[in-house]
Amino acid sequence: MIIYINDKPLTVDASSTLQAILERKNGIAAHAAIAINNQFIPKSMLAETTLCEGDRIDLIVPMQGG
Repeated sequence: MIIYINDKPLTVDASSTLQAILERKNGIAAHAAIAINNQFIPKSMLAETTLCEGDRIDLIVPMQGG
């Protein structure tokens, strides 16, 4: 199935969990806020969150500045 991470399409297995998909993204989830279809997902729910065709995942990473 196809999902979108930060508007980029990604083909994944239909049985993939959000945690499994994010592990493929080189650990970015450790420092990111995560939303699926504009609903924030707590890190405690990543392993049990499954996805559907067309889901849109937003990874929001903190930035440094001053």
